[in-house]
Amino acid sequence: MPRETFLLRIEDWAEVHELPGSWPPERLREILRRVEFDDPVADADVLEMVQMALQDLQPRPAAELVLEVVFGDRMSSGVRQNLVDDLEDDRPWEQFARVDKQAGIFEAMVLLQKAFPRRYGIPDAVRVRLHLQATDAATGAWLRAGPPAALLVRLLAGGMPQDAMLNRLYAEELKSEHFPDATHILWRISAVDGSGPEEAATHTCDVYSSWQWLAPLEHVSAWEAAGHPDGDSVPADD
Repeated sequence: MPRETFLLRIEDWAEVHELPGSWPPERLREILRRVEFDDPVADADVLEMVQMALQDLQPRPAAELVLEVVFGDRMSSGVRQNLVDDLEDDRPWEQFARVDKQAGIFEAMVLLQKAFPRRYGIPDAVRVRLHLQATDAATGAWLRAGPPAALLVRLLAGGMPQDAMLNRLYAEELKSEHFPDATHILWRISAVDGSGPEEAATHTCDVYSSWQWLAPLEHVSAWEAAGHPDGDSVPADD
């Protein structure tokens, strides 16, 4: 897979305390169903009702319930019970070894902190508004299709020092054609806009992730990096 060059610029950097759309009303109602609260609740009131329901359970069983709703059968009961003991630590999602569970732990902490503000710290993550510019037709095609996570992670790593955690832990995946953890490193990718002719396409997106991955870019404004998507995500030729 050829590595193509992009020009990147950070247009905005913000600390965020929840992920957009992570707790819609229907997902909150699943918690009420599990505590056998069957009365109808308006969308505007469901978060408050969930907070009260969790407070009635007390912190530990409430945390186990929220983790069960977030992960379902993707996390065993034993792992959930062990994880509860770590949720009072600073940024517990960063301490969890499985990167594919980190975003879910953050989502759980958002709700638990609202219910138990004296017990849990306010969760914090990063939103980066990233502007990408292609340098030729090949890179333009990748942007018009919506840059996949593997490409974005490789380009973000290109703006970081070599001793950054991303470069140290994923040295081989950054160079290879297979980077399955990329979709878990970037928790959300939301397109803002994309435009430009084929030879010079641009794309702007909001990228959400944890401090451990994005902190090395906090004071970086622009850079040039070479990268590529995974082999199975390359757009087909028109």
